[in-house]
Amino acid sequence: MLKQIQQVPLAQYKAQRLRLTLAEAPRQQKRRLHRNPASTIQALVNQHTELLTVLESQALSYQLDS
Repeated sequence: MLKQIQQVPLAQYKAQRLRLTLAEAPRQQKRRLHRNPASTIQALVNQHTELLTVLESQALSYQLDS
C-alpha cells in the first residue's frame, strides 16, 4: 500500500487535500460555533477586521499610486 501511495503525484495529492479541506470547512465551522459560540464569533469578527484593514490599505495605496 505504501508503494501505491508513493506513486501519487504530489500536485495531485495537494489538490485533493485542498478540495477535502474546503469541503470540510462548513462542518467544522458549525461544530466550533456549537461548542464555543463566543470565541467563534470573536474569531470571525477579528478575521473580518483584519480583512477590512488589508482592503483599506490596498485602496489607500491604489489612490496614492493614481
